[in-house]
Amino acid sequence: MKKVYFLLSLIVLTASIQAQETETLLNTEQQSVVSYSGYGGPLLLATGINNEFGFCIGGKGGAVFKEKLVFGGIGFGMVNTLEFTGNNLSDNLNTPLEMSFGAGGVFFEYIFNFGDLIEFSIPLNLMAGGIKINESGMETEIESSAFFIIEPGINIDFNVSDFYTQSFFISYRQAIGSSLINLDDNNISGLNAGLMFKFKGK
Repeated sequence: MKKVYFLLSLIVLTASIQAQETETLLNTEQQSVVSYSGYGGPLLLATGINNEFGFCIGGKGGAVFKEKLVFGGIGFGMVNTLEFTGNNLSDNLNTPLEMSFGAGGVFFEYIFNFGDLIEFSIPLNLMAGGIKINESGMETEIESSAFFIIEPGINIDFNVSDFYTQSFFISYRQAIGSSLINLDDNNISGLNAGLMFKFKGK
């Protein structure tokens, strides 16, 4: 999990750097051929995991190419601890347990109506995630696992100004390849809903 949170920190830093000024590439005749811009900022999300609600904070940032295609980085970590009853992998199948969760990776996004007051876009997040399970109230690790995440979604953005956009999003996290005794991929998968505070370069 330390590696996950280290990755999260790097991605949040990258998100801030990627909110750059809009630039234009010129051909030899000084005509505009390709334009790109960028955005970055913090995000807040609520997620369903193992039939409980987790609350996460993180960051996201990317470069916008030709006012339609976006590529960038995303990362987040759960701030509350989720408790459940499970196997302590020793002698008790009904042990109070708690989990922590985080993920980070890259995303691709297609924007349908760039520059409108209300924008719609479809992102696809490809991330590596990690879960750690401890006994409740203790630092004794019971088990942990890394896994892959495929997360499609939809964004609705309100362009408040040339430099700021309020974004609302819904997505579904599909976990693949976890190796836990207490939880499986279906337990880790879940619906997300949240806010992103986009600061745009122009």
